[in-house]
Amino acid sequence: MISWPSERAAMANLLDKFGEGVVACVMDSYDYVRALEKVLPAIKSVKLQKGGFLVLRPDSGDPIETVLQALRAAESTFGVTVNSKGYKVPNGVGVIQGDGINDVTLNSILAAVEHAGFSAECVAFGMGGGLLQKVHRDTMSFATKLSYVKLADGTERDVMKVPKTDSAKSSLPGRLAVVPAHNGLPVVVPHDHPDVDVRGNLMQVVFDG
Repeated sequence: MISWPSERAAMANLLDKFGEGVVACVMDSYDYVRALEKVLPAIKSVKLQKGGFLVLRPDSGDPIETVLQALRAAESTFGVTVNSKGYKVPNGVGVIQGDGINDVTLNSILAAVEHAGFSAECVAFGMGGGLLQKVHRDTMSFATKLSYVKLADGTERDVMKVPKTDSAKSSLPGRLAVVPAHNGLPVVVPHDHPDVDVRGNLMQVVFDG
């Protein structure tokens, strides 16, 4: 998402290429609420033209509130159908929640979804470390994120994820290096930082496509 000039352009491209099937899209790269209220309606025509199933994916913030916000946005933009049990089902759109999921939060989310009048069929869940001993990437606040892109026309751009709903998930922008600090611990610095020449870059190229 963040490698594109705008979220709208990224979503439109995603739908253009894969919109005839089931396609999931991260919605919280910058401003989750804005993406739901402004970007989603802006790509409505592309979604309807392709006719597939769009899955909205929040990835930060309060799990209950973010799921409900996505369902309400889907209802507002695409409308709903009431199923045989009397619950609302957004037309051609669902939500997947994978952040902060365990047996307690999952039940809480489904209860809130039901209370809001939506069907449980609207929401899918993902769970990684929560299925084990909750030892996962958040234990050490670790994640691999895109930080720099060079486009086909030669344009270079630093990029970073800055979710408004969780500043702790902000990532570092630009070309980076890792140098050993005075205390022996590795420190991330810009690739052209003076310390890189003095102490060396601990990063190694693993794949160069």
